[in-house]
Amino acid sequence: MNQSFNVQQQRPADDTPEWPEFFRSEVEVFWQQQVTAKYFTAFDGIKLHFAYYKHSATAPLVVIAPGRIESALKYQELFWELAQQGFSVAALDHRGQGLSARLTHNPHQGHVEDFNDFVRDFADFTDQLATLFGSVPKTLFSHSMGGTIATIYCATYQHPYRKLILSAPMFSIETGKVPYWLARAVVAAGAWINRYLSKPWYFFGMGDYQKVPFEDNVLTHSKQRYDTFRSVYDNVTDVQLGGPTFNWLYEAISAAMNAQKLANNITIPVLLFQAGNDKVVSASGQKKVAAMITRNPFRFETIEGAHHELMMETDKFRQPVLNAIIEETRELITA
Repeated sequence: MNQSFNVQQQRPADDTPEWPEFFRSEVEVFWQQQVTAKYFTAFDGIKLHFAYYKHSATAPLVVIAPGRIESALKYQELFWELAQQGFSVAALDHRGQGLSARLTHNPHQGHVEDFNDFVRDFADFTDQLATLFGSVPKTLFSHSMGGTIATIYCATYQHPYRKLILSAPMFSIETGKVPYWLARAVVAAGAWINRYLSKPWYFFGMGDYQKVPFEDNVLTHSKQRYDTFRSVYDNVTDVQLGGPTFNWLYEAISAAMNAQKLANNITIPVLLFQAGNDKVVSASGQKKVAAMITRNPFRFETIEGAHHELMMETDKFRQPVLNAIIEETRELITA
């Protein structure tokens, strides 16, 4: 029996009546008692929040770069699971979201002035971790927007990470029936007008945080994980975030295209997981990256039928990604 399978055996399945009590009695207690919250000041004076668990002075470290709207709080279950494996874990709340400082007059707006600010923040966060954890082996796990940040960072900075795992990375954004070129032109025009004429605007149809019923969500098939995530956000109102601004969307589209071009410059092993039924980010960008990577080792795996939030998904979709995080990190111990 391998270590990754043991994790699944240590907790009930997400579709059983026992799972909510497991989360309350095991995961939440672990988070409250063993996870540390910390802040540091970014290059421009913005206060950034992160959370970490230190298993031991020599334990390998899994670092999480979350997606848009996410906070370290959303990864409580993953923290607990990796702790059971003897790993340390840390996650950053990107600027403008989670418990980090917001960037506009309306704290619900998902906004950034320049996407490279996210990348520079992540570099500074990594420096913070060097002080806390030293030179222990490090795996970088990134989701969605965090995958864009992690890709640009690993391609352009000297860094300590030995493995990069990308979960449904934002290498292109889903635009539905609107052609990508047209969507990009509309976003660019709106961002330009907005930048020079007024305070940041929400993109068309976007607004403040709203609790979306499970039946209407496109993030996960797991009702109990979804309900738990929403409960956390309802109880900690400071992490609530609404839709993106014009400028966030313009910067995100530009950064996603940049990440495609830079991906082949990454020199560490990369594992890319595509969510087979993703309605948030487009599969096209991920396929372009997979096609252009010419070095080894690079692995591309599709989780057929899965929605966008792979680490919030039901067990059958989530477990292969969790197994990979554990197995890739465990390899670092013996390397």
